[in-house]
Amino acid sequence: MTDAQPGVLLDEHAGLVHAPFDRVRDAVLTIRTGTLAGTDVPLILSGQAGQTVVITGGPARFTTTVSGAPLTLEVDPAAGWVQAKGQWWWCGRLEVHEDPAGARLVRRTYNLAGGLSGRLVPLTVGRGHDKRAVDGLHANLAVLGERLSCRTEFLR
Repeated sequence: MTDAQPGVLLDEHAGLVHAPFDRVRDAVLTIRTGTLAGTDVPLILSGQAGQTVVITGGPARFTTTVSGAPLTLEVDPAAGWVQAKGQWWWCGRLEVHEDPAGARLVRRTYNLAGGLSGRLVPLTVGRGHDKRAVDGLHANLAVLGERLSCRTEFLR
């Protein structure tokens, strides 16, 4: 695996998790396999916590289907990221970095499409990606705050 960007960056948002870095890192990067629901759903799919998801594969590349769409999940513990790729254009990545507060969580959305399709993504299927990313990071922070019994804060 590599920490290179998988596509063109569409948006980036960050937050702080006031808990020990190693605990935050484990909570962000852990992907279990099997039939999962609730708090067992990986953080990268936290918006799906109300659903049951089946995850197969590992240890670095997994597959699942969410709302009928197949997704590939990848994790690179050495680089400190986990990402979900889906459809033909989208990749969402969560990165966890050490911070004096504990851990900095960075959520990025990438456009994987190239050519004319890639230029049209922000105007078509990618419309509203920034709001969804902000909402997603708020959800990620809330889940981490609850799981780790700590304070979190949205930065940008």
